[in-house]
Amino acid sequence: MFIYFRLTGSRATEALQRLGAMQADLRARHPGLTARLLARTDSQDSTEPTWMEVYEHAHGLSEAFLADLRAAVQALPAGLIGPRHTESFAEFRLPTGHAT
Repeated sequence: MFIYFRLTGSRATEALQRLGAMQADLRARHPGLTARLLARTDSQDSTEPTWMEVYEHAHGLSEAFLADLRAAVQALPAGLIGPRHTESFAEFRLPTGHAT
């Protein structure tokens, strides 16, 4: 799952700390979860940079994880990040013998 958003104002340090802690807590609560935080590199707007959270799990993302993620985001300080946009993708399962 990919979730992107813009930072609001100049709160990058606070956002990095809070989102990092949020992802660490989610990883602890959901063993096997991979959680990453990325910054867009081609953005021209340095005052409101675009960041992205990425979540993956070998067995898919459970409803329990999604509920925990929603609760964690709601607990973030108001105005820390802009509206979140979520996109999900599934990996193609190619037949055996095909190069990936």
